[in-house]
Formats: sequence, structure tokens, C-alpha cells
Amino acid sequence: MKKRVGCLILIALLATTAFGAQLTLNKGDHICYLGNALADRMQHDAWLETLLYARFPRLDLVFRNLAASGDEVATWHRSENFGSRDEWLTRTKADVIFAFYGFNESFKGPGGMDKFKSDLDKFLKDARTQNYSGKGAPRVVLFSPIANEKINDPDLPDPKANNSNLELYTAAMADVAKANDVLFVDLFTVSQRLYAEAAKQGHSLTFNTFLLTEAGNQALAPEIFEALFNEPAPKDHLEKLRAAVTDKCNEWHARYRTVDGYNVYGGRSKLTFPRAGKESPMISNYDVMQEEMAQRDVKTENRDKRIWAVAQGGDIKVDDSVLPLVDTLESNKQDVSPYLDPEEAIHHMTLAEGCKASLFASEKQFPELVNPVQMNFDTKGRLWVAAWRNYPERTPTSKTGDSLLIFEDTNGDGKADKVIHFLDGLNCPTGFQFYKDGVLVMQAPDLWFVRDTNGDDHADWKERVLMGMDSADSHHTANSMVLDPGGATYLSDGVFHRTQVETPDGPVRNMDACIYRFEPRTYKFERYVPYGFANPHGRVFDYWGTDIITDATGNNSYFAPAFSGHLEYPAKHAHMKEFWERPSRPCPGTGLIYSRHFPDDWQGNFLDCNVIGFQGIFRVKVSEDGSG
Repeated sequence: MKKRVGCLILIALLATTAFGAQLTLNKGDHICYLGNALADRMQHDAWLETLLYARFPRLDLVFRNLAASGDEVATWHRSENFGSRDEWLTRTKADVIFAFYGFNESFKGPGGMDKFKSDLDKFLKDARTQNYSGKGAPRVVLFSPIANEKINDPDLPDPKANNSNLELYTAAMADVAKANDVLFVDLFTVSQRLYAEAAKQGHSLTFNTFLLTEAGNQALAPEIFEALFNEPAPKDHLEKLRAAVTDKCNEWHARYRTVDGYNVYGGRSKLTFPRAGKESPMISNYDVMQEEMAQRDVKTENRDKRIWAVAQGGDIKVDDSVLPLVDTLESNKQDVSPYLDPEEAIHHMTLAEGCKASLFASEKQFPELVNPVQMNFDTKGRLWVAAWRNYPERTPTSKTGDSLLIFEDTNGDGKADKVIHFLDGLNCPTGFQFYKDGVLVMQAPDLWFVRDTNGDDHADWKERVLMGMDSADSHHTANSMVLDPGGATYLSDGVFHRTQVETPDGPVRNMDACIYRFEPRTYKFERYVPYGFANPHGRVFDYWGTDIITDATGNNSYFAPAFSGHLEYPAKHAHMKEFWERPSRPCPGTGLIYSRHFPDDWQGNFLDCNVIGFQGIFRVKVSEDGSG
């Protein structure tokens, strides 16, 4: 009798997890992920893919993740000429689609249910008319959103309200899937059980109620596997295989979410240049960048082959020595003058009376100090620098990534004599800010929280805490990170971008430029100043907590409180009066003087750095004049 009851319980549990025909995979199937951050994050931990490769080692499966934070079944928010969903499914030859929807849509509540069901029904019916792989219509598996997790942290929201909507949308998805005879997997119910089990062990599976940690994905993957194939997931000897899968996923992510897409496929890709001198044939950015994308495709395929070998119990060395060729161009500036010696450069500076410039660190002494894009001093007096060696992006064949460096003066002579590589292997680290016992590092499309847990000044723990920051134009990517007096951090995003970020309060989207405000404690993320900026590099708070924003391209400076009121997307604030008529442009950064190193009458003065038009720093006295 006990055995019979146990069997009935198991059947009931499986019934709440999945229904529809069991998934059948064929040799050479291409499986593509679509959907929101739940699917997007799966590629970085690679647990689900690893289980499928382990179970079907001789099928030579190919996985490509096309998901992105913020995606909805009827929303594909991408930068200019990125390509449509159907175009990418065709490019990746999708035989099977894992579709993860419902989370972002659920914030519309019961009132959005009818439209969601209609959109989902249309998506499933349209899929049946497609032939992305050339082998017939794709097989679609529909996955519900996971539940929000109750975390014992007063800064995080109670998930009750969100879960009420998520439960409704999960039921709606089940209805639509059944009507279309599509395999449906209920992750909402499964995740609630997993959360309860984790809570008994004293830990959580998400870090902000809805984004899974690596442990969360590790727990969820076997549940998905069992729902798809009605058998337990493989358990043993997975780490080597998962390492190979993760390597492939990283390469694919660099291709699909390539940095500087405005040059790869957007408006600037149309620019043309002579191949070798003024009279030679012209070649476009697009031509060259598509050759680089072809290299990334081949590198990804090379890693597919290693996965297949490891899955079958063997191994091969990934060989990237034979890649498609990329055109090289002669420089259009042949008379390149050598850089001045750092000490000599100081002698060419014109300084204000009473001021002195001294050398702290240079590329001559520290070769890794290349293209510093943001810097800040820590509480130990050490200078941290985000060094962007690979500007505007890391190429497919680059051997050395970008870095977050620490420069230290160990003997007190006012010059750095030691450099520490806190974090290497980055790709376009456009900003960073200290937070708690670590550092927030911007590496689009993600904002990372990075920590040194053993005190050796090298990062050994990191987590993606925001996903979906666009990088269509790398030098417009979220930058100038600064903390306000309350502990929130701000990210300045430039034109051409299509950012969309999932939050506990729903998706936040924006088109083109915006200043965003992010509270790391609560994970609240909002459009702080949606405005028609070009590239707001300048960002600083005064003694009273009033912030000044400077748009770099035109060197236009504004008092932020005057236009930081909330507006619903896609609305933006109208034209704002500048508080200072700048004499030249552009401006790569700003500051305010509150330091005993400067005279009393300089305190509170605004510093405006300039390049190109004027290579120097303007000092501006700021005084009150009405309401701004």
C-alpha cells in the first residue's frame, strides 16, 4: 500500500511539471533558447546543456542561446539592424526551440492576460509555418517562469504579489500550449518546491528573489531534464563536460551579444575607408566586422566539436589556428608622432597659479596601463583603474583581455611602484564603483558584483547583478559610475542603445541615451534621467547631494534635479536649460573640488575636462541663481 501511494504522488508531481508529447531529439539537432533572463543566465552556468550532452553523447547536438534579459513573446528590443527573431532562428538553424516567456509579461497583471495569450498563441502558430533548419517546422518546448523566492532580507520585496500574477500566467501558458499541442514545462511549481528545500538547508537559490544563482540553475536543470524526457538526469562525471560547454557558451555569447554592434551591423557599419591609400578601393566597417563575426562563428563551432568528443568519453584540443581572414587596412594617419615621455609631458602643461602636476603612474612604467576609462581611490589610498586595452572591443583573436588594476605607492614618495591585477580577461570594462566588500564592474551587457574573498587582492567571486545593458556603441556603453549619498549607483548610457533590464518591479526598457539609478541593496533599477543625450560621460554630486550631468559630445551640463522626475517609457524629458555656457567641446569627464589640496576659494568649483577643441580642464565657480 505504501508503494502504491508513493507511485501516485510521483505521477501527480510529474503531471504538474510537464504535459504534452515527450521531447525527442535527433542527430545533429540545433536547439535554440528564446526568452527572458531565466534563459539568458542558463548559458553562463551551462547545467541544462551539460545534462543533455551527457545523456545524448552521440547526437552531436548544437545549442545556441538567443535569449536576452527583458524579452517577451511579442517584444524583441534590439539595437539597429541587429536582426529579427526569425532571422536569428534561421541563422542558427533551429530544429528545437526552448521558449521561456511569461515573467516580464506577468507585471501587466490580470488585465494583460488576454493579450499575452493571444501573443503566445500567435508565436506558436507562426513557428509551425517556419522551416529555420531546412528540415521542417521546429519542435517547440514552452517553459513557464519560475516563482519569486522569499529571501530573508528586509531590503528585498515580498514575492507574494508577483507570485500571484506568475501563477495566473503559468496557467495561461499551460492552456495555450495544450491548445497548440506543444510540450509545456511548469517551472513555477517546481521552483517553489526547490526554494522550500533550499530554505530547510539555510540557503537561497536566487540572489534577488527572481534571478537564479549558479546553485539555482544546478538545482533546476535536472528538473527540466526529467520533465522533458521522463527519466532522471545524469549525475556523474559532469565537470569536465560542463567546462567544455561553458567555454563554448562564452564564445557564442561574445558573438551573439557582440560589443560595438553599431559598427558591426548598425549605422556606423556603412562607413567606408580606402584599403591602402587614397586611390585604393573602399571597404566598409560592415565588410570587416562581418569577417570578424565569421571568426567568432568558427571558434564557436570548434568548441562544439570538443563538447561532442568529451561527451563520448574522449577529448580533443580546440584549434583556432585556422580562421577566416579579416581584411587589414593601412592607417589613414601616416605621420604618427611618438608620445611624449610622461615627465616631459608635464613640462608642456600650462598650470594655474599655485598648482603643481606630478606623475603618479604611466604606461612607460606599467605597460598594462592602457586606455584608462575610469579610476577611483579606495580607502587604503590605492588607485584603481579600469584599463581598456582592446578599445573599441576585444577582437576574436585577441590574446589579452582588459583589466581592473590597483596601483599602490608602497614607499610614500607620491609615485606608484606596484600594480595588482585585481581582475583580468575583461571585454570593455566601461566603469566600476566600490560597493560593500567588493566592486561593481560594468561589462556590457552585464553589471557584475566582484569580490576578493581571501584578501589577496585578486577577484575570486563574481555574480551578474544586472543584465541587459546594451553595448551597441562601446564608447557610449554605461559609464561614469558614481555613488549618491544614499548608496545608489548611477550608470550613464549613450545614444544608439536599446537597453532592457529585468527587476523585481518589472522590466525597464529604454531607447537611446539615459541615466539609470540602481540600488544594489534592493535591486531597484529605474530610468533616472531619460533625455536626448548623445553620451553623458560627466557625472558628479556636490556636497549637498545635488548632481550635475554633462553630455560629453556637446559638453552640455545640467542640474539633474530639474529633469529627473519619473516618466513612463518611452517618454523623455524635454529640452533642459544648461547651467553653464561651455567654451569648447567635447568633455570626457567632470569633477567637483572638495579637497584640502586646493585653496579655499576653489572649494565647490566645477571641473570640466576637455579634449580635441581644447586639451585641458576648465574650472567653473558655481553659484545659486534662482531654481536652475
